[in-house]
Amino acid sequence: MHGKLDQKRFIELFKQFYPEGNPKKFCKYAFDTFDADNDGTISFEEFLITYSAARNGNLDDRLDLVFDIYDISKDGLIDEAELTKMIVALYKLAGKTNLKGDHDPKRRAAQIIAKLDLSGDKKLSKTEFISGCKSDPFMRRLLDPNS
Repeated sequence: MHGKLDQKRFIELFKQFYPEGNPKKFCKYAFDTFDADNDGTISFEEFLITYSAARNGNLDDRLDLVFDIYDISKDGLIDEAELTKMIVALYKLAGKTNLKGDHDPKRRAAQIIAKLDLSGDKKLSKTEFISGCKSDPFMRRLLDPNS
């Protein structure tokens, strides 16, 4: 593979970190963000740039990366359907099986959009997402445990 990760290997790596969960869906979305040049592989440079932002970046850098992963359509906005897909992917990654009541992904997504959407278009811009996450103590702790 000459220093490049394909999606299959990327998923295998995530399985080591999340042995109780199913990382396949999350990895699909994350892979598309890591693969900056869209060649179907992640080069060492692409991996380092994205990993560094996730691991060592400030809160804005990390939230920027999270937004890019959640923005499945890559149109600069997160709608309720995208957020629902990401919540399902995160639940699967964590091995969570109870997706009812407060854990219902569609319900969760609607609540988050309603809370963070300042423009009223039922979508989150990067600015709305980052400022909303930073101003909400629960979401901030969730996304930045060291804060």
